[in-house]
Amino acid sequence: MSYLQAIILGLVQGLTEFLPISSSGHLVIFQKLFALPEPPVLFDILVHLGTLGAIIFYFRKEWLKISKKTIYLIIVGTIPAAIVGLFLQNYITQIFNSLRLVGLALLFTSVLLFLTYRFKSLNRQFDKLNWRDALFIGIFQALAIIPGISRSGATIVSALGRKTERKTAFRFSFYLVVPAILGALVLQIPDLIYSPCGYLGQGVLGMIIAGIIGYFALKILERVLMKAKFWFFGFYCLVIGLIVFFS
Repeated sequence: MSYLQAIILGLVQGLTEFLPISSSGHLVIFQKLFALPEPPVLFDILVHLGTLGAIIFYFRKEWLKISKKTIYLIIVGTIPAAIVGLFLQNYITQIFNSLRLVGLALLFTSVLLFLTYRFKSLNRQFDKLNWRDALFIGIFQALAIIPGISRSGATIVSALGRKTERKTAFRFSFYLVVPAILGALVLQIPDLIYSPCGYLGQGVLGMIIAGIIGYFALKILERVLMKAKFWFFGFYCLVIGLIVFFS
């Protein structure tokens, strides 16, 4: 892996991890269409640590005030993805090997995003969320294991569908991503042990770029969401989905 590849992958990871356009889907697209080699395990772990750091820093004030109820809701919302992730663990290679599946999943994401144009009366604040809301949102997060279905898109749309105010939907979506990323990293540890640990310099560079770009992607996403323009991302997913599906 070259440093140029590390920069490109760091940029892609930082942008697509948080914007509702699916980071895993773009990873498959880049690998298949541009014949890019699969990133080394160490590099993959480091760039995910970069985006995790962006989330922690972005919500640094909220973490200090987090309540027991919020932790409970995060746990409930994480359960569906944990179950589905463990169940599909042996099928990940097949899932990440189909461009047509990615295309269909991106089209599904575009439909979800376009639905937000119709959502009105979004007035439920964080203290009004309950375990049913967390479980419902968590089920949509579990769907995002399929490459092409955006995790942030699915969780924010499902939260808005429960009449949750936009700020709360944004916050809870990214509260849920922390255990999701940590869980994925834990599952990669065995692969790291039995794989070469080269490309440390490229990995650190990718991590820094992913973290910085990810932080600004969060700012962009929050601003777009608060202006009720979230559905704009649906056009991108629709176009890319059609191109990938028919390629």
